[in-house]
Amino acid sequence: VRRVGKTSLLNIVYNETKGLKTWVDGRIVTNPKKEIFSAIFEVIKTGEPKIFGNIESLNISAFGIGLGIKPASETLASIEKKIREAKQLTVFIDEAQRMDRKELADVLSYFYDRFPNIYIIISGSEIGLLEEVLGENDSEHALYGRSITKIIMKRLDKGKSIEFLESGFQQTGFKISKEEIKQAVEELDGLIGWLTLYGYEKAIIKNHDALNKTKEIASQIAASELNHFLKKTRNKKLYTSILHNAVGISWSELRFQASKELKKDLNPNLFSYALEKLVKYSFIEKNNGSYQLADPIMTKALFLL
Repeated sequence: VRRVGKTSLLNIVYNETKGLKTWVDGRIVTNPKKEIFSAIFEVIKTGEPKIFGNIESLNISAFGIGLGIKPASETLASIEKKIREAKQLTVFIDEAQRMDRKELADVLSYFYDRFPNIYIIISGSEIGLLEEVLGENDSEHALYGRSITKIIMKRLDKGKSIEFLESGFQQTGFKISKEEIKQAVEELDGLIGWLTLYGYEKAIIKNHDALNKTKEIASQIAASELNHFLKKTRNKKLYTSILHNAVGISWSELRFQASKELKKDLNPNLFSYALEKLVKYSFIEKNNGSYQLADPIMTKALFLL
């Protein structure tokens, strides 16, 4: 789910990982095969950890907007030899779902098969798209049959959410009532991204209306993401109707409510395709046969479309 704290966790692991390492931001990678390979070789060659993708280093390079490095003049054989001779290297790829998924899978399988000293950690918000990268259920996929460890991150429960905010406010020396913290947790639903934004508005900006400001910013961000997704669909009304009615109900109930809203009987196959796509892109969650919005902020975001 978005805003559940994946990048924060990845940052911590990156900072605590010893030895050679590199970070690649999938949002600005235009050619995974070239750019990830070049990023790895750059770190091997210099012997220094390096982050590719931070805003400060954006520039036009040989690969487009992204890595400020040039193609190596060495042959592929000599590059591979240097990579094999290096000690362990950990590659962190954030927002992996933003890349070309087939190209990313190809480059991951290449390094997996040829270089046991390279460890790759990928993260992303849209679980269905990441599954396409991993290809666990596709026997013809480049990564099929490889050993993969998954870490599924979930939102904080109420107790942990309260503890998270209390710790943050304590670190900043900001005094806040337990009632305010509980209300924020109730409305932001344990999503670390929104809880952090609330803490920033409250303790750093000193906004007296921090919770409403947080919800306003959050809903605009969520609406922008949803609008970007809907632009790629052929039936915007169907998707928005499913989102409107995903309130923790079963497949049949959701189809009935969406049909009622759209004033037509929805084809089961068409409805299932749209619903599965919303789950795949992490806008909707399925829990024990019931479908609901993955983020309560989405309710407000729907009105901004």
